[in-house]
Amino acid sequence: MKIFLIGYMASGKSVVAEKLSQLLGFRFVDTDKWIEARCCKSIPEIFSDHGEIFFREKEKECIEFLMDHQDIVVSTGGGMPCSNHAIELMIELGETVYLEAEVSTLISRLWNEKSGRPMIPDIETIEDLHRFISNHLSQREEYYKKCKHIVCVDGKSVEEISKEIKHILL
Repeated sequence: MKIFLIGYMASGKSVVAEKLSQLLGFRFVDTDKWIEARCCKSIPEIFSDHGEIFFREKEKECIEFLMDHQDIVVSTGGGMPCSNHAIELMIELGETVYLEAEVSTLISRLWNEKSGRPMIPDIETIEDLHRFISNHLSQREEYYKKCKHIVCVDGKSVEEISKEIKHILL
């Protein structure tokens, strides 16, 4: 079984995927970490040096690499499902779970870690961050909502979310 966790930045994809993989005895793959290792650069450096189109191509390569792997939980980048028909490919390859979060939840998680996020490093006020996330999320949700399963993450611990996903899938 392949499980793809999908959602906006700071929705908890990586920490939930890691915990879920432990609960299921599966391997954990973080697509951003995979890309960083392949390119020997951080995600912000890749965006800065090569641009978003290059990065999206690397995401596609990652999915293609994972096609032949089984018993994995994959944490995807927030934009991965929105380009190169990636969401359709992930749906075909395995289970897709959208970790849905309210804008207020995302703001509280992102406000103090903007520097590691290539899409938001220059945002200076919470109001600007709210506006950016609201607009960006509304563009991405059409892809996110194609997932086979949707799990709301607001107010839940990593453990609770992971157990809920395990219950849904098994």
